[in-house]
Amino acid sequence: MSKEKITRVKYFTPDKEKYIYEENWKKYKKYLQSNIIKNKDVKDTTYKRYGALFRHFLIWLGENYGELDLYSDEFMENAVDIMEGYMLFCQEVLQNHKKIINMKVSAVSSFYIWSMKRGFVKYHPFDGKLDRMKKANEEQILNHYFLSDDQINQIRNDLYKTENNKWSIQDQLLFEVSLFSANRLGALERLTISSLDLDNMVFEGIREKEGYRVEVSFDDTCRDMIETWLSMRKDDYDHLECDALFIHKYKDEWKPWTRSMITDRMHKFGEIIGIEDFHPHCMRKTAINKIYEDTGDLNLASQWANHKSSATTQAAYLKPVSKSELRDKLKLLKFKQQEIEKEVKMQENKLDVAYIDSYVILLQICHLSRLDLTFFKN
Repeated sequence: MSKEKITRVKYFTPDKEKYIYEENWKKYKKYLQSNIIKNKDVKDTTYKRYGALFRHFLIWLGENYGELDLYSDEFMENAVDIMEGYMLFCQEVLQNHKKIINMKVSAVSSFYIWSMKRGFVKYHPFDGKLDRMKKANEEQILNHYFLSDDQINQIRNDLYKTENNKWSIQDQLLFEVSLFSANRLGALERLTISSLDLDNMVFEGIREKEGYRVEVSFDDTCRDMIETWLSMRKDDYDHLECDALFIHKYKDEWKPWTRSMITDRMHKFGEIIGIEDFHPHCMRKTAINKIYEDTGDLNLASQWANHKSSATTQAAYLKPVSKSELRDKLKLLKFKQQEIEKEVKMQENKLDVAYIDSYVILLQICHLSRLDLTFFKN
């Protein structure tokens, strides 16, 4: 059965920015600045994400309630109804999943927790009064795919074809590094030449999820490609000062690939094998699952994934196994066990034969020497 295609609604377009009440955005910018001072490492990750979600809320609020101040008595008294209306809008109009809706509510809630600490409001207007979306973690937000060896080879055949090749060496390198390293999109986006240790085949100190610094490892194939790419940058690109590994030219200036550009290329990788909603996390899941399948070592797969717990790896990053696949694995294990038992039996028989041969030779020696064999028989 084919998976249901996920429908996405693009609602918050630039023309809707006009609905944002500027005073509300000023209040939220104070909150952002205050938190960025304490957590600078997540300025471009967590807070950037929360800021975008809050702007969405302000657009909806302005579109439906006009210039309603976030600290006004009207908002504070009607906050539960307002937030429930926003949640309903996210669910029915935007078709957001439960986890995303809860995240959007958290973005607003965090703002009011800070506002209470600063004395801008006396109480949190909807804390403990608003029911969050239940079973959010059980809901599938995106379709996830684990690439088979055949699919990987099919993508490679298209990426490396010699005639009419629309792919660049950057596309090839992105595929290989993401497949080997299993790193998140955020890390791939931040790969730089200055962080590259070519001898040890690793990018060092790359900021990833929640500001953590990680290594992005690669294999011999990637190293050869990186060397080729560095040579091309030196010989074929004039005045190239951009430190990013993946680059594009915009208005006569070299700039890093953006997150959306990497996502778009990953999407095109999926199109090669007929998967229209393929996304970067599928590459990460494929790589982690492949390590586990090749080694059977869950802890190794978890460490490679930079997970704090192997339970996360097991629950979300290993390909579900069907009963028929389990049956085939059991059959294979039984076959291997039988082969081992046969080999052991053969070795035992060889030992028995060797023992008999040795005894016969000993008898012959004793006969020639006319020795008493009673001692040897015992």
